[in-house]
Amino acid sequence: MLGVLSPLKDIGGNGAKAYQCAFCTLLITYSDRLIRVDGKDRHLFVNPAGLECDFYTFAFCPGSIPYGEATEVHTWFPGYQWRMAFCRQCGQHLGWYYQALSISSQPRHFWGILVIHLRSV
Repeated sequence: MLGVLSPLKDIGGNGAKAYQCAFCTLLITYSDRLIRVDGKDRHLFVNPAGLECDFYTFAFCPGSIPYGEATEVHTWFPGYQWRMAFCRQCGQHLGWYYQALSISSQPRHFWGILVIHLRSV
């Protein structure tokens, strides 16, 4: 277990749809935190192993934590490095955390969270 965030603070809501971890039901984020990257807030890519990765992009995911060294290798977003993103409570892989290589890039950072690893409530 990577540590429990309780309660989640500074997370919107405002009537938005909540997204929980599909494995342990920890609150990950809300739909009002969706962010458009390259013109979309939902993306579909195929990784080098041939697996389809269908994910949403969020500006803020306090229920998720980044892990590992940032890399540009196989990035789906040129100008961004990525790290793995895990559930803060159960430690399951949820997706990726992206950070810009340049201070002029917008957004400066965002989360790519796999649709299959989220449960909406």
